Parts: sequence; C-alpha cells; structure tokens
Amino acid sequence: MLNEAGTVDVRAFAGESLKALRRQGFRRLRFLVLLEQRFEDDSRKVRSYRMWLDGLIAILVLNGCLLIDYLIVKDPAWLAVVRQTALITPLALVVNLLMRANPVRWIREGSVAAAVVVICYINLFVEGNKTTTAAMFGVICLLITALFAGVVMRLRFRYAAATILLMLPGGLWSLGHAPSLSLAEAVVGGSMMVVGLGIILVAAYSLEREERVSFLLSLERDLQAEQLEISNTKLQHLSSMDVLTGLPNRRALEDRFEELWLECGAAQKPLSVVVIDLDNFKFVNDVYGHLHGDEALRRIGSLLSQALRGTSDMAARFGGEEFVLLLPYADEEKAMIVAERVRKLVEMAGTPLIAHPSGVGMLWTTVSCGVSSCMPEGAEASTNVIASADYALYAAKRAGRNRVVYRASEEASSTGTEDDMKIDRQVAGRRRAILAGTPELF
Repeated sequence: MLNEAGTVDVRAFAGESLKALRRQGFRRLRFLVLLEQRFEDDSRKVRSYRMWLDGLIAILVLNGCLLIDYLIVKDPAWLAVVRQTALITPLALVVNLLMRANPVRWIREGSVAAAVVVICYINLFVEGNKTTTAAMFGVICLLITALFAGVVMRLRFRYAAATILLMLPGGLWSLGHAPSLSLAEAVVGGSMMVVGLGIILVAAYSLEREERVSFLLSLERDLQAEQLEISNTKLQHLSSMDVLTGLPNRRALEDRFEELWLECGAAQKPLSVVVIDLDNFKFVNDVYGHLHGDEALRRIGSLLSQALRGTSDMAARFGGEEFVLLLPYADEEKAMIVAERVRKLVEMAGTPLIAHPSGVGMLWTTVSCGVSSCMPEGAEASTNVIASADYALYAAKRAGRNRVVYRASEEASSTGTEDDMKIDRQVAGRRRAILAGTPELF
C-alpha cells in the first residue's frame, strides 16, 4: 500500500493487520515484511531481557527444587540430582547468557526451543519408565517443560509448536514402553499428555496474538500522534507564511524579531532592520493589472531570499508591497551593503517578463529601502529601530525612489523641520493603513 507521496503506508498495513487478528478463529501470526521487521525491532531488546530474567529465575527454582529433593529423599534422589544438575543447569545457563547479547529472532527463539527439547529428553531419561510412578513423573516433567517454553518463556508460536511436536514422541514412547503400565493406562496417560500439550499450544498462540494486537494498537497510536504533529507543524508553517511570496508573514516576523532582539541584546551585538517598499506600485497595478503586480511581488520575494547573508537573517512580507529584513549582528555598514544588494537585484531582475500595453513605456520594478540599526536594550528601543527604518524609507521615497537611506535608531523622533513633519505624518498614515489591511500604495 502506497500513500500519496508514493511511500509505504505503515498505518494502512497496521490497520489491516489489526482487523485480521481481531477476526474469530486462528489467524496466521505474521505481518507483512516491513511491519514484521518493525515488530521484531521494537520488541527485540525488551523480549531478550525478559527471556533472560525469566530463564534465570527458572534455573534458580529448578536447582532449589533439586536441592530440596536431595535433602528430603537423601540417597535415592542423589543420582537424579547429580545428573540433572550436571547436564541441565550448564546448558540452561549458556542459553540464558546468550539472551544478554540481544540476538536475532531465529537464534533467540531457536536456542531456547532446542534447549527445552534437550532438557525434556534428559528428564525422561533420568526419571525412566520402569515403574508407574517414574512414568507419570516423566509425563509431568514433560508438561512442565512445555509449559515453561510456551507460557513462561513465551516462545513465538511457530517455535513453541515445533518444540511441543518434538517433545511429544518422547512422551508417547516413554508411556508406550513402560513395562508397569497396561495398554489402557498408557493410552489414557498419552491422551492426557496430548490434551495438556494442546492447551499449552493454544495458550502460546493466544499470548503471541495478544502481543501482536498490543503492538498494532501502540503503533496506531504512535502513527496518529506523529501524523497529528506533522499536521500541526504544517498548519503552523502555513499560518506563518505569506501565500503569494512564500516568505514569512508579519506574524512570523514579529516572533522572529523578539527572538533576535533578545539574542543580540544578550550578545551585545547590533540588530539592523531594513524596510523595503516597491516604487509606484499602485500605478504599476493600474497599468499592467494585478496579476502583473502579484508576479512582481513573487519575484521580489525570491530576490530578497538571495540577498540575505545566511540563515540567521530573515526576509518577510510586512503587508501590501512592503517587506522587512532582519539582520542580526549587522551594524550600519553591513546593513547598508545588504540593502543596496537588494535594490540592485530588484532593479536588474525584479520586473516580470510580460508584454506591456501599447503606447505605454516599460515600467521597471524598483524598490526604496529604509535602514536602521541599534544595540538592543529595552522595549522602547525595539519600537524606535522599526520606526527609524520606516522613517528612512519615506525619506528615500521623497528623495526620488530607487535608493537606500539610513537613519540611526536614536534619531527616530522628528527634528522639527517641515519636511520631517510631513514624513512623520506619512509614516503614521502608512502604519494605520497597514494595520487596517489596506496599505497605502504610492
């Protein structure tokens, strides 16, 4: 199953596998290749540790029981104690130690299955079948060993089934060749053993099935959480981007400005702001139409990204035909270089290549730039640096457009001349228009 991006849709596989396992009856306990591999990878470490711990406990219990048998029964049990301790315990310890290496599945499951089968036949041989009691003890040991493999160690069903099938002939042979048992007693004993092994096999199947269902449910939750996180990230990205130009929007600009203000303030480095505005944009829209104007904005958005010094700089669309650059660690000289680079790039490549109306001369796209720098300190200073850049932009407009003008942040207040007061009024009007969503076009 492929998703829209052409990659494997794990979530779809998990959903189908979960439906299959929840259906009534026996189902094949194996996923498709990729999902099966993930199941193994996710459970391998925990499973190896659990099998090591359960196996170690079983070894201690076995040897404890043998010691108790010897202390109670004394000599008759001594030979069995020696044989079982000498053969079973070292083998069990080797397999148990192997689990600490976190082996791959076939080694992990196969080594336990092989050890259990060997231990089963050792038990049958040690107990013998010469007496009725010995034969019954042999069957009991076989069932306990099978129970250990299928329920305690929880071997994967295929390995548990193979283990039980290999143990069954030994148990049937022991009962069938017990001289003290009649045919009826051997048949009844064999039937009970088969029933017991069958129950253990069903239990092993149910345990693995539940483990796989739990894995699928957990995987489904993880995938849903991952998908939700991706969707939230995309939504956040879209909410902070300008659709037309592909640049960050005003909201993202304000967030980034706060971050850079704190960063540059902590480092005692300057922060520069460049306010950029298209020249004669209203006239361009009237002559060529809004599609031409949109294309001009898109081209400028692309050129601004090319003009930045690196990833720490930011170019954003502030509103209408106005853009803003944030230049951390940039003093007046560096900020002016970047602003002049923007102006030249737009002058050379900012005009859309479309036919213009007959009788109208070609209107080249140009921009005016206002630049300001400051050492970040205090909230009022953050307002001043933007106001100074805005003020410098209007000075550039009044000076003839298509140029770059610098104004220091501490010079934000009006100097009192008639021209300064006109610019102040224009700046105030411009801000009100942008906040209202209807920027003044000039």
